[in-house]
Amino acid sequence: MDISVTDSKQTPLEYVVMGGTFDPVHNGHIQSAKQLVSTLGYDHIYLMPCGDAYHKQGVTQLDHRVAMLQLAIKDSVSLKLDLRETLREGATYTVDTLTQLRQELGKEAHISWVVGTDAAKGLVNWHQWQQVFEQANVIVIHRAGVPLDHSVTNAWPAKPCSDGQAFKQIPNGAFMQVALEPFDISSTEIREAINQKQSVDDHVPQAVLNYIEQHGLYRGNH
Repeated sequence: MDISVTDSKQTPLEYVVMGGTFDPVHNGHIQSAKQLVSTLGYDHIYLMPCGDAYHKQGVTQLDHRVAMLQLAIKDSVSLKLDLRETLREGATYTVDTLTQLRQELGKEAHISWVVGTDAAKGLVNWHQWQQVFEQANVIVIHRAGVPLDHSVTNAWPAKPCSDGQAFKQIPNGAFMQVALEPFDISSTEIREAINQKQSVDDHVPQAVLNYIEQHGLYRGNH
């Protein structure tokens, strides 16, 4: 499996990123990414684990998180891994990642950053958040058919788009809200369940479960 920073020698016309700590990666992450591929017709979604998760405490060490991601997507054609944030020292900011992608892919490429509604509500608190839209678009995944309130999106220097095909032609400066099937599980809840020796078989890929057991992860951790 190719896990290089750039996927191939040919410059892609679209690059869609789902970032996160993935601690651990679970079925919600995988199915959301696959649904996004299906819904908007993207060729690939790039899962991008953060390196120094400066905004979170007690994050599992990087090599374990990357290994679990590799196992989770090893049989997927549409899901790929981008490790660029793990190669940078210190805090990794979304705007820096998007600036790097834009420099690599050119001004015409469609670049989108995927967030959930909770992250979207806090976007205005991100480091140099307005420059995010100068470099890319934002895709907001909302559950249960409840989109973001206009009071949130009106503050963004971006134009809304509801047509997937039109959206994919826009290099940057737009946002689209997409309703996907809800998954009522989080990485935090999975870690707590494992710590309490409860089953998470329905929520985590089997290969990832095997890895967690093999390395004794999340025992005594919350």
